[in-house]
Amino acid sequence: MKKLLLLCFIILLCSCKTNNKDTEDLSYNYPVMIEQITQRRFDTSKALEEMSRERSENKIPFTMNFQDCLGKPVIEFDTENHIYMQVDTGYTKNWYYNSFINKMNITDAEFIEKIVEEIRNNLPELSESHSSDEELIAFLKEEWAKYNLNDLVECIINGIDFLYDPNLTPSFDAVLGEEFLMRYDRVTFDFVENYIILNDEKLDGTAIPFIQTPNKEILINFLYDGKQELAMIDTGNYCFTPRHNIGDGKQNYDINDYSSYLLEYKGEVPVTPRVMQTYDNIRIGDVVYNNIKGAYSTIAGSGFGKGSKMHFIKLNNLGNVFFYDHIIQFDFVDKVFIIK
Repeated sequence: MKKLLLLCFIILLCSCKTNNKDTEDLSYNYPVMIEQITQRRFDTSKALEEMSRERSENKIPFTMNFQDCLGKPVIEFDTENHIYMQVDTGYTKNWYYNSFINKMNITDAEFIEKIVEEIRNNLPELSESHSSDEELIAFLKEEWAKYNLNDLVECIINGIDFLYDPNLTPSFDAVLGEEFLMRYDRVTFDFVENYIILNDEKLDGTAIPFIQTPNKEILINFLYDGKQELAMIDTGNYCFTPRHNIGDGKQNYDINDYSSYLLEYKGEVPVTPRVMQTYDNIRIGDVVYNNIKGAYSTIAGSGFGKGSKMHFIKLNNLGNVFFYDHIIQFDFVDKVFIIK
């Protein structure tokens, strides 16, 4: 009996050593952590110059060096007011933040006053249920915190609808999500020259059929260790976020059920150690990747919201670390993702 227990202990000890060898601790320092997991260096001093390069209506330069948004494409949407927007295929809708309002020379007081005025004039039922302005404002702020009634403060710029998000304070002013990209037949992200090209010619590369979920997510199949896996293509993620138990052949993801993945999700989420792991033999189309660093959405100190953490427990997230040396295209006509 003692020999059996000793043998079990040795096996367990060896197993622990093997696992530790495959993982590395992640720094809590944001720039250091980004460089760890992407294996690249970034320089925020280059951001403004990169966004100011030659542009046309359909060809827009982006930077991957934006302050506190490293490794993600950010454009200067409005060169006069210096409105900066992240282009994020992981977002379905377009959102604007308080910094956007301030850059339009509108104070917080003026903003909320205008919203109240609009409600009093155009939404009698909502207006009558909150007799005083103070009560109405408190109600609105409470609902916005839960991502309800955000469409009441919809902003339309150049025909693009943006919803209001007062909960986040990112370094950029707004997000352009799938609703923006889907206005065009094809959208190319040239990560070699750092340009977004709208209504581009069809890219000559490997085409992978994509699935568009009812929630407008773009998903593709890829291979990990020869096994098929499903993943989101997410330009708003700088790295690889694998699902839990990737490669077990038992991925269970329902594309029609995203009830636990919404921005307002407040339920319990597991917390996993703040480590990254190394992944080899990942194949996207004809491109094979080795020595890719990845970390779960649920690591301690994760930047994902609760809904996103739950989302990527079951669904892989392919971020920009796979595309830094490539040109990719979303072809909404033929419903294919192309990588070159």
